[in-house]
Amino acid sequence: MNFYRVAASAIATVAHYRLRLAKALAIPFAITVLLDLLTYFSTSAIGVFVLNVLNGAVYSIFAITTHRIVLMGNDAVSEWGITSWSKRETAFALHLIGVSLLVIPASLPAAIPYVGIVITIVLVCWLVGRLSLVFPGIAVESGVSFRRSWELTADHQLLMFLVVLVIPVILALPVYVLAMIPYTFLVISALSTLLIVFEVAALSMAYRLITESPGQAPGIEA
Repeated sequence: MNFYRVAASAIATVAHYRLRLAKALAIPFAITVLLDLLTYFSTSAIGVFVLNVLNGAVYSIFAITTHRIVLMGNDAVSEWGITSWSKRETAFALHLIGVSLLVIPASLPAAIPYVGIVITIVLVCWLVGRLSLVFPGIAVESGVSFRRSWELTADHQLLMFLVVLVIPVILALPVYVLAMIPYTFLVISALSTLLIVFEVAALSMAYRLITESPGQAPGIEA
């Protein structure tokens, strides 16, 4: 099954590039943990909003760095990773916001008693799966748009659904366990940030599998 292929490839690729990823992601990793700490102790709604915006920007750099290394190799970023903001990072961040807005209607069934949460999870994960190939596409500058992602995933809907649902849930299990232990906030923040590498790598592997399938190509779109 392609899902197992994607999951195994993600683990193997992260292991292969572990030293390169560690160095390139060291700065955004430290900043993310610091921002999480500031958010945890913040008592201002405006302050939390600003910190969340900054966290989104750092996440964009974190994810782009990971996508580029696992898809393009050691030389895809500079020695210490991405240290400046460009149109690529802007496009990535704007598409993150776009996905967040697009899933709002899919969240409406949550108001239905008993089954609403299940319906919402299914709809949101399906929708995110259909749109998420835009992120590795932007990271490697292939120009993949939401429309192109929708087209590419048309024959891979179950795969993408599993990638955006099953992998994050499995990776989050140790975080859930740690959350039951007092005073583990920093450990949880650090572990959650590290696990993003595997989630992003899995999306990269799905992107590679789909775009390299016969008759498929990433496409160049604005």
